[in-house]
Amino acid sequence: MLERRTLLAALLATVPSIAPAHGPSRGPNGGQMQDIGSYHGELLAQDGRLTFFLYDASDRPLPATGASATAIVLAAGRQQTLAFAPRGDGKALVATGDFKAEPSLRVVVQLVPAAGQPRVQARYAPVEATR
Repeated sequence: MLERRTLLAALLATVPSIAPAHGPSRGPNGGQMQDIGSYHGELLAQDGRLTFFLYDASDRPLPATGASATAIVLAAGRQQTLAFAPRGDGKALVATGDFKAEPSLRVVVQLVPAAGQPRVQARYAPVEATR
């Protein structure tokens, strides 16, 4: 039994540690940050407007040019699909629609980071309830 424990301990010691995943957290622009594929994405919601920022695995900002994305928005019991477009400065993607930025807002972002890369997605609840 002791040999088995020693072997297990030795095996666990050789396994590389895995970087912790982003759970929902606040991003540098005040939006909700999540893992999206091997990237991190921050979604900022305002009435009628979504802004999406893309980061690498080390949370360094990535340019939005070359990326394409859609948002499936569930707000006030209604679902709508919105297309993101690059913001003028190329640092974010922006989508507009008919919704209010309320705590019940739910958004699924589907992202193709660059041409030829697979589509990845993440679920967001980008508006916190005020207390």
